[in-house]
Amino acid sequence: MIHLEKEKLNNKKLSFVDRTIDFLFSNDARKWLLIIFIFGLSLRILVARNILPIADEMVHGPHAIGFLHSGLISTIVQAPLWFYLTDIMFKIFNVTLFSVRSLSVLYGAFSLILTYMIFSRLSDKKTALISSFLLSISYFTLRYTLAEMDLASLFFLLFAVYFFLDYKDTGKFPLLTAVCIGIASLMKTVSLFFVPAFVLGFFLYDASLKKINKKSIKKIIIFGLIVSIIFSPILVHNYLLYKDKELVDAYFAQYFDIGKTRQAYAGLSGFDNGLFSMAFFDGLIRMSKSIFSHDPLIVSLAIVGLFSFFFSLKEKRKDWIFLIAFELSGFILLLVASNWLETHYVLFVPVLCFFGAFLIKQISEKISLRIKSKDKLILLIILGAILIFQMFYLPIFEHISYRSSFSQLRSYAIESMDKNSVVIVDSRIYRGRIVFLFHDFHYLESSSFSNLMNVNENLPGQDITREVYFVECAVDDCGWGTIKNQPEFNQSTEEFFDMVKNNTLLEKTLYSGSIIDEGTKNAPTLRVYRAQLPLKSQSIQQIDSTHEWFYYPVNYSPKEKSFDWYEVHGSVDYIIYRFAWLVLIASIIASLIAPFYMVYLLSKQK
Repeated sequence: MIHLEKEKLNNKKLSFVDRTIDFLFSNDARKWLLIIFIFGLSLRILVARNILPIADEMVHGPHAIGFLHSGLISTIVQAPLWFYLTDIMFKIFNVTLFSVRSLSVLYGAFSLILTYMIFSRLSDKKTALISSFLLSISYFTLRYTLAEMDLASLFFLLFAVYFFLDYKDTGKFPLLTAVCIGIASLMKTVSLFFVPAFVLGFFLYDASLKKINKKSIKKIIIFGLIVSIIFSPILVHNYLLYKDKELVDAYFAQYFDIGKTRQAYAGLSGFDNGLFSMAFFDGLIRMSKSIFSHDPLIVSLAIVGLFSFFFSLKEKRKDWIFLIAFELSGFILLLVASNWLETHYVLFVPVLCFFGAFLIKQISEKISLRIKSKDKLILLIILGAILIFQMFYLPIFEHISYRSSFSQLRSYAIESMDKNSVVIVDSRIYRGRIVFLFHDFHYLESSSFSNLMNVNENLPGQDITREVYFVECAVDDCGWGTIKNQPEFNQSTEEFFDMVKNNTLLEKTLYSGSIIDEGTKNAPTLRVYRAQLPLKSQSIQQIDSTHEWFYYPVNYSPKEKSFDWYEVHGSVDYIIYRFAWLVLIASIIASLIAPFYMVYLLSKQK
C-alpha cells in the first residue's frame, strides 16, 4: 500500500516536470512573458536598491514607518493604503531603500503581465509581448520605481481595464473593475480621475451614444457607490477631521476651499492652489518634455505607431475608444486639476509602449518580406538594438551598477551601528533623509548639539558614558539644494565637524555611486565618526522629543501629536469610523491577494 502511494507521488512529480518541459519548448507566448517579467523585476530591484532618493520619497517613506500602529485611516497628503502595505514590507525587509520602494518594484513588475493580458485581447500576442518588453525597459518607469504610489495604483487601474473588457464580453456587472478602481484610489487619490472613462464605457458597450440607456444609468450608479464605499476611509477621515478641527487633508484643501484649510497648507507643493488652477497647455508641454527626455526612443516609436495603428484599425473600435478615453480622462484631469508631479506620468506609459510595439511589429514584418528572412530573427535584432539603446544610451546601466552613498549609509547603520547609541547628524543632510536613516536611533541634528550639551550640564543625576556617532555631509549639501545660499550656516557646520575630526575616530567613509544621482563618482560623500561622551538619561529623552517630521511624530509616538489626529464623538460617528476601518482592512487583504489572482487568470488565458 505504501509502495503504491510512493509510486503515485513520483508519477505526479514526473507529470509536473513533463508539463514544465512541454511549456518551455512549446509555442506558448507566456514563456516569453515569464522571461520579460523576471528581467523587468530584476532591473526594478536593482534600481530601487541603488538610486538616490528624491525629496518626496523622504516625506512618504518616513511617514510609512510605524503606520500599522498609527491609528490613522488616511494622511495629510496621500491616501492610506500605500503606507499600510509599505509598513508591512518594513516588517519583512527592515527599513531600507529597497523596502520603501518595494511596492513600486512588485506592482510595477506585475504590470508587465497585465499589459500583456490586456493587449493580447485587444491585438495579437506578439504585439502584446513587445509592449510588455518595452515597458520592462522603459527608463521612465524604472527611474520612478520610487517610494511613490503611482506604479502601485497603475497596477490596479490596469486590472480595472482588464475586468472591464470581461464585462464587454460577458455582460456581467463589472464588480471587480469597481473594486480595483476603489483600491487604486485608496493607493493614490488621483486614480479617481480615470473613472469618467468607465462611465463612457458603459454607454459604449450597453447602448448607442446617441440614446442614453436606463440600464446603463443604473449600472453607473451602482458602480459609483461601490467605488465610493471602498474610497470611504478617506471621506470618513476628512469628515471626522473637519468636525473635530475644521480641517481637511491637502487634496480636499486643494480642490475645495473648506474652513481654514487653504491657509493650513499654504506653500505646500501647490496644494494651496484651487481646482483647475493649472494651465493645461503648460502642463501638456511639461509632461511631453518629461516623458520624451526619459524615453526618447519609446515615445518616438509610439507617436509614429499611433498614426499607423489608426490608419489600419478595422476591428474592436469600441474597445480602443474606451482605452483612449481611459488615457485621456486621466491625462486631462491630472494636467488641469492636479499638481504636475512627474511620477504621475507613469500612468500613461503602458499605452505608449503598445503603439511603439505595433510599429515595431510592422517594421519587422516588412523587412522580413523584403529581404526574405525570418520575421522572428528581424524582430530579435530590432528588440536587441532597442535594449542596448535603453541600457547604455540612457542611464539604466549606471543606476543598476552603482549604489548611492545614502543607500550604503542605511545598510551600514543597520549592520554596524549600535541601536542604543546617539547619532549626531549633519544638518546639511535633508531632514527627511535623516529621519529615514536614523529613525530607530537616538538621533539629533548637528545644529542642536551645543544646546544639548548645555542642557545636559544642568540636568540632575550622573553622566553615563555613551557611544556617539557623528555623520558628516562631505559635499556640503546632501539633499536640501539650498545650502549654497546659506554660507554662514555652511561655515559654522564645517567648523563643528573640524572639531569632531580632531576628537573622534573616523569609522567609515561612504563614496558616491553615480554621476547621474550624485554629480560625481567615487568621491567622498558621507563620513561617520565615533566617540564616547558622558550624557544623562534625561538628555536621551530630550533628543527623542525632537523626532518629528512633516506634521507627524516619527514612528507615530505619541499618536496625539499628529497634525490630523482627532477624537471621534457620538455613536453614529463611531460606527462610521469602524466601518471605514473594516473597508481599509479588506482593501489591504485584497491588495495582497490581487497579484496571485492575476497569475491565476494568466494561467487560464489561452
